[in-house]
Amino acid sequence: MKMNKFMVFLLLLPVVAWASGKDDNVATIANTDSVYPPLNLEQSKHSLKQIKHGEYLLKMGDCFTCHTDEANDGKPFAGGLKIKTDFGTIFVPNITPDKETGIGSWTDEQFVKAVREGIAPDGSYYYPVFPYNYFNKMSVQDVLDIKAYLDAVPAVHQENHAQEMKWPFNYRFLQLGWRLLYFTFTDDGFKPDEHQSDVWNRGKFIVEGPGHCALCHTQLNYLGVPKKDYYLAGTFVEGYYAPNIAAKGLKNLNNKQVVDIFRKDEMPTHGELTGPMRGVEHNSLRFLTDADLQAIATYLKTIDSKTPPVELDIKQSFSIEDGKKLYQSTCAMCHDDGLMGAPTLDPSIWSVLLDQGRNRLYEITIRGDGDMPAKGGCDECSNGRLKAAVDYMIEASVGHKKEP
Repeated sequence: MKMNKFMVFLLLLPVVAWASGKDDNVATIANTDSVYPPLNLEQSKHSLKQIKHGEYLLKMGDCFTCHTDEANDGKPFAGGLKIKTDFGTIFVPNITPDKETGIGSWTDEQFVKAVREGIAPDGSYYYPVFPYNYFNKMSVQDVLDIKAYLDAVPAVHQENHAQEMKWPFNYRFLQLGWRLLYFTFTDDGFKPDEHQSDVWNRGKFIVEGPGHCALCHTQLNYLGVPKKDYYLAGTFVEGYYAPNIAAKGLKNLNNKQVVDIFRKDEMPTHGELTGPMRGVEHNSLRFLTDADLQAIATYLKTIDSKTPPVELDIKQSFSIEDGKKLYQSTCAMCHDDGLMGAPTLDPSIWSVLLDQGRNRLYEITIRGDGDMPAKGGCDECSNGRLKAAVDYMIEASVGHKKEP
């Protein structure tokens, strides 16, 4: 049975939960965004300040996206999202405060242990791609604040679907080996670097903690663990290219432009965000403060990572003129006018694209990227001819720019 890295990633996807929050003078909080539900503070024992802090951290961690089956009009945080893998199907659980089907009966200690250690109330291990190894960068009080928020969301009585993992992946105790290899057992939380600024440290906390950015933007090993050498240096997720967001990948973007990606739901090269990142922006990043977004940008632009190897099968070479002909006959229909977010030959766009590396652009063209099908839909085109088309587009836009 062939196991590609992303399937392993999905295989280990967690089935974890969260829980509990009140202010005597306010009955509900009406959220101005329709995605997040209004809160019922009468069912909570916590202060409004604690609940709002928990809400902010929960949005920072993008918990809504995984625990809400938006495609099927699921209730917020009621679970039910179905994730298919080569090794079975995972159903994400209900994390509303319903006492029978959600997490309303969880104690504070059980909740903290689940979020920071990946251990369920019954003692079983959550699949380790639930980012508890990132969430343990949050303090115990941070996690309790998240619990306070979740206790105030509307309780939804919705039974959790049994997991349908194939043998032997249905035995959760096998996760013990993963934990011994990769889990940080020390309960230290986030340790700031005293040689760096407060802004840089805040950005690192978000990226390496609740934001768990490495799970999508870093190549994974066969156990679904991000490779340290290629930290945040880009990879493919669900058929989309999650770009290099380390220093090399952001070389031609200033902090404001990076923040604009988070705030405006668009890439400077492709227009509107697509794929998994769209959900991250819509349900998470756009709710963060400008100061936190600036902190993220500040930290990312200091990360010095190696460029991941690119697997290319190009047996035959073609000239720039060959590439021009292919572009004019096949690629121009989208790239001339930017249809479906296809990057045009604007020099400012291609300067940023090249920060991902010329070989990476070849790979994206051959493998596809979201709305762009593999080989741009030209199934009969050889990889060598497609490479020539990319070379032509680079030449036509920025000329002979040196690779990063």
